[in-house]
Amino acid sequence: MSWSNYHTHSTYCDGKGELEEFIKKAKELNINKLGFSSHAPVPFDCWWTMPKEKLPSYLAEINILKQKYNDSDFTLLSSLETDFIPGIMGPANPEIIAANLDYIVGSVHFADMFDSGFRWTIDSNLEEFEKGINEIYGGDVMKAVHRYFTLQMEMIDTEPPHIIGHCDKIRMHNKKKYFFDENANNYISKVYDLMKFASEKGIIIEINTKYLETADLLFPAKEHFKWMNKNKIPVTINSDAHNPDKLTEGFTEVAGWLIEAGYKELWEWNGKGFEPKQFKV
Repeated sequence: MSWSNYHTHSTYCDGKGELEEFIKKAKELNINKLGFSSHAPVPFDCWWTMPKEKLPSYLAEINILKQKYNDSDFTLLSSLETDFIPGIMGPANPEIIAANLDYIVGSVHFADMFDSGFRWTIDSNLEEFEKGINEIYGGDVMKAVHRYFTLQMEMIDTEPPHIIGHCDKIRMHNKKKYFFDENANNYISKVYDLMKFASEKGIIIEINTKYLETADLLFPAKEHFKWMNKNKIPVTINSDAHNPDKLTEGFTEVAGWLIEAGYKELWEWNGKGFEPKQFKV
């Protein structure tokens, strides 16, 4: 089976490989559609996002590589993983629109701020995650969870991207320390409401495999796949690769689980946009 990956990070942000390294590895791994989606610049200090001054060279290099590599068997695409921060940044930001991207991955990493003005992120290290829960949300983790999903719903409503990145990633630290019950109705309802709303808006939910091999984590969790198929949630498989060797990590397993859940289609780039395409392993 040929693969696609629309969520890829290079040395332009926090990735570990140059753009052309990813392309060469993609061809080895039978990927026929590869999208570069570096973390979009944000108007404050952040070590893992692309510096604003690098955006023009990022876009220019992708265009050069498109001319070099795009043919009937391989398509290179330009994108950014754009954070939604109300009033500050989002998929509809003028600078994002001006980049003339093929598509946009929309994600929420930043929630609220500490009293110091430092922005708390939902996928920071465990110590910072706990600090944010305690100092920003008064020790109530479900307030943070609610805020995270509320921000994603607002993004879908006001600045819809083409793909939602790692839609339930706030549960990642539950692997190390119990914070909340992922099987509780008050949590699952937030996940399902989000996916339903995205589907209504024509937005794709990625199955993010970044931590599958290292932590047995998927975003969203595979336990939701049957519900997702029943509710016609459009999906694609992305590895959120930060290293060329990770471009198809977990893809075969996830494709198999999707088929077991009843899925017959993944959403793929067709030259102008995304459409469902039948797949098999």
